[in-house]
Amino acid sequence: MYTNPKIITSPISGQPVKPLIKSYINDHKEITEAHYIDPATGAFIRKGIISVKDLKTGKMVENSI
Repeated sequence: MYTNPKIITSPISGQPVKPLIKSYINDHKEITEAHYIDPATGAFIRKGIISVKDLKTGKMVENSI
């Protein structure tokens, strides 16, 4: 299941949290994730997959993870 990167309220400090977008390559697929880090404490909140792209075909992969 994919996530929609959006600003959330931190459950730790109550401050708004903007997602940090990170991409990496694994098994010929480019995986893009949203990481949420509390701005006041630096504590990790959660992460979610935004998209998965097959590097061989160049197409987006639907719910493959």
